[in-house]
Amino acid sequence: MSSPLFEAAKKNAERAYQLDQSGQSHQAVRYYVNAAEQLQQLINFTDDPNMKNLYFQKAMEYILRVKEIRGIIEPSENKPRSSRAPPEESDEISDAISSVIVREKPNVRWEDVAGMEEAKRALREAIILPMTRPDLFKGSRKPWKGVLMFGPPGCGKTYLCKAVASEVESTFFSVSAANLISKWLGESEKLVNELYERAVEEAPSIIFFDEIDALASARGGASENEAMRRVKTQLLQAVEGFATGDELLVTVGATNTPWDIDAAMRRRFERRVYITLPTSEAREKMFQIHTRGVDLASGVNFSELSSYTAGYTAADIALLCREALMRPIRELDAEGALKDLSVQPRAPDIDDFLQGMEHIKPSVSPKELARYEDWRDQFGG
Repeated sequence: MSSPLFEAAKKNAERAYQLDQSGQSHQAVRYYVNAAEQLQQLINFTDDPNMKNLYFQKAMEYILRVKEIRGIIEPSENKPRSSRAPPEESDEISDAISSVIVREKPNVRWEDVAGMEEAKRALREAIILPMTRPDLFKGSRKPWKGVLMFGPPGCGKTYLCKAVASEVESTFFSVSAANLISKWLGESEKLVNELYERAVEEAPSIIFFDEIDALASARGGASENEAMRRVKTQLLQAVEGFATGDELLVTVGATNTPWDIDAAMRRRFERRVYITLPTSEAREKMFQIHTRGVDLASGVNFSELSSYTAGYTAADIALLCREALMRPIRELDAEGALKDLSVQPRAPDIDDFLQGMEHIKPSVSPKELARYEDWRDQFGG
């Protein structure tokens, strides 16, 4: 327990207790918060289940005390009763929790999404059409409540979901599932409930969970604690049917590991969309997109580059373009010529892209791709 992180948590907890006992409860809040966050980090760094439980229990004590100070819950009988914090006072817990949710109106155009025609069609039918023509999706033709996008990393799942949201007049809630369960001990269950309540109020809404597998993995594992089980149960209930009226609300999950998702949660995602590697035509468009604003040499042929990059993800191509465009600047830097502001780099040529391919390789192996296809064949997509 003598690690710097533990000592820091201990110091924050002691300072919080001193302030709390001296009647300065609101000043103690940030020290309780810091101690809880540091204990959360310790949980991730230790393999000892007893220590994990100890850190968890202490962190929960600090969180409960902060709730009492803020008036979120009634104080325990053996602790001093504190008045509710004034509205103008910042709430550290609210700030920490809200950091995992982003409410936004994405600025991604549908036509900016290169390729993925089958996925775009599936998402159009599952989300865009029901939200733009709700009169057509009644009774047995009810819209899907949950959509799962799965496939290799770097293929544009998040980008595509933002494009969907930009096509409809809906509120877009973006949630990092990994942050949701690690950012704040004991608050994830509450946050899921508050998220769906707000989504119903601002419907039509799209709730997008990135890395949904972090929040919806198979239940009952040896490392799963009671708090995590409650979060998963709450999410299952929310996706199943949080809205009670005609509100338009759809949950979209993105995952690179669909096989890790709990079977009950998988059933909640009624529509499963496979986001696979880009086609040749899509790769050609990606080269156009990622070289915008830069004058290229006449010999650069995007169709040719597309044929050389079979097996590359969208993210791989973006990296390749960045590498190729950087090479002329790197040459000038090596010569010390960049100090002269009148010197301009040459136009990137085809050799810059070909040499860039020596460094930027496909990030998804055929074996990994086959696993996604096997899962698709078994569960649809």
